[in-house]
Amino acid sequence: MINDQPTEIRGVRAIMSGRCRGPGASCMRAAAWLASKPYALVMRLRRWGYRRGVLGSHKAPVPVISVGNVTTGGTGKTPMVAWAVRLLAEAGRSPAIVTRGYKAVRTQEGAAPRSDEAELLSELTGSPVIVEPDRVAGARRAAEQGAGVVVLDDAFQHRRIRRDADIVLIDAAEPFGLGHCLPRGLLREPPAALKDADAVVITHADEVSSERLVELRRRLAALCRPGTPVAEAAHKPVAAIDEKGQRHPPDALAGRAVLEFCGLGNPEHFGKSLDGVGARTVAIVRMGDHAAYRQETLADLAELARREGAEIMVTTQKDHVRLAHLSPPPGAPIWQLAIEIEVTSGREELVSKIMGAL
Repeated sequence: MINDQPTEIRGVRAIMSGRCRGPGASCMRAAAWLASKPYALVMRLRRWGYRRGVLGSHKAPVPVISVGNVTTGGTGKTPMVAWAVRLLAEAGRSPAIVTRGYKAVRTQEGAAPRSDEAELLSELTGSPVIVEPDRVAGARRAAEQGAGVVVLDDAFQHRRIRRDADIVLIDAAEPFGLGHCLPRGLLREPPAALKDADAVVITHADEVSSERLVELRRRLAALCRPGTPVAEAAHKPVAAIDEKGQRHPPDALAGRAVLEFCGLGNPEHFGKSLDGVGARTVAIVRMGDHAAYRQETLADLAELARREGAEIMVTTQKDHVRLAHLSPPPGAPIWQLAIEIEVTSGREELVSKIMGAL
């Protein structure tokens, strides 16, 4: 079997969005809606408690910049964290990244947890990456190791550590998680939490119409504090990396028959990137988010590529980190499409907010 829980994930999303019809789906949506109400209330009370000082928070020894979101997955946090870290490094600020390491595993006794996000961030930035669910402890460790500033990956809801700048990402294609909190929708907390954002970045802004962007900006202006800068960003392919690790221009994939596979929170964005460089996709495999690849998975992918006439298989850099410990399957080689974030609007204000936090 190729997929790692994709059927269930697609099914849940289809039920949440209303695409899946019928009495069973309607009952599930109703039950999820009921469950989402106490969840949303708890999240509101929790954020109120931190705002008022009822719940304790801790200051790190160095400035802290958080990159996060209000929905589950798919907003582009990893490339945004890499962008911010490179900005700080170029300014000579010695940044370190602290991440919780979602689905991190220990490869051996006493070793540090291994996380695909952490490994990719280390590769993209060359900066220290600390995997630590306790962000307070992680920031302290980063400072002890010589970091001059800490960038928190995916920490908008982690209020125990005080931050000097909160950057919140909003996916232009699905900005408010189907309009409901978990488990009815994809919102981690109600949109009113955006009052705590110091800057908002609308990601994948190039994938929606100008009218939708205007409406989204209007909604954000009502949710955020007055004067909160709102930037726009696009995810741009910067290289096609072959099976030997050689980098080529993205258009090296133009016209080639490819099998596309990935395990992301919102895999449609990756498909659009491949379309944008002119790849001819003949098969698509959607894995579960943070999928754990196995040798038999790669064998099945290679067999599917052979049947569909795919010349190569293409995945994301994050997925490639997860399968790097496996032996390449015979047949179609596996390439990566390297993508970086480009701030297309509001860059000056965003940079000012980040550097001002120091």
